[in-house]
Amino acid sequence: MLNKLAIVTTLLIVTASSAVAMPVRTVYENDANSKAIELKVWKGYGLTINLMSTGETIKQVWIGDPSRFAFTSNGGLCQSSGGDSDCAGGTATVIFLRQIDPIKFPVTSSSNGSTQITVLTNEKQYQFKIVPASGNPAYTSLVIKSDSDRPLPIIRQRSPQPLTVQKPQSAPSDFPQPSPPPQTIKLPLPQPVAVLRPNPGTTLNGAIQRNDANALAFGLAEAGRKGQVRPGSTTWNKVQDAIKLLRRGKTRDEAISLSQVDKTTFDQLLEWGRL
Repeated sequence: MLNKLAIVTTLLIVTASSAVAMPVRTVYENDANSKAIELKVWKGYGLTINLMSTGETIKQVWIGDPSRFAFTSNGGLCQSSGGDSDCAGGTATVIFLRQIDPIKFPVTSSSNGSTQITVLTNEKQYQFKIVPASGNPAYTSLVIKSDSDRPLPIIRQRSPQPLTVQKPQSAPSDFPQPSPPPQTIKLPLPQPVAVLRPNPGTTLNGAIQRNDANALAFGLAEAGRKGQVRPGSTTWNKVQDAIKLLRRGKTRDEAISLSQVDKTTFDQLLEWGRL
């Protein structure tokens, strides 16, 4: 009995370590909107598209050719025929794509089975090209992060080349004078200069509020997983509003007051998101 228990425990540890090791691909909001990003969905592994870091909620999802791919989400989606982008049903923050056995639909298919997926959130629209793949995956999760989380550019320092100058010749005399050797003058190193893009999240207060928003988003996801806060409930929606307010530069007290979320709930979710 003990041997069997040890074998099961070993399998659980190996399985857990393998799950943690699954590779993640990261993009930022502007890149996801402005570039045609190609995503591969590996057979037997699938792919998650995670928007928790942006504080957005997913309203609707469309797949151009649904004959090779299916998806599920961690929350409700709006009815496709409703036409209401602010419907109460759109509470998902993560969608999961997987390959399915090809179904014969009267749709036009590409030569490699690729198609387009459109993800409509409460703030913007994302479009990706998805391609079926097999073998070992290069990544199994796409995380879309807020542009305020983008790392600052690295400052590069340039070393100037020594400047060689020749002293002017003196006036001619009766006896030839040897030419003086050239002198090398070393110029002082320039001060490093970094060209930074405008970023409202680089200030101290902005960074604190951005970190609070990320922690609150992860805490809410953990609460949903534990069954403490039901997706689509009044508390869930109020916390989503608080996340948006923090990302827009509001303080904790302002976010709590404007969203009308319970302060005890707010503090608990913040604590869970930082664990």
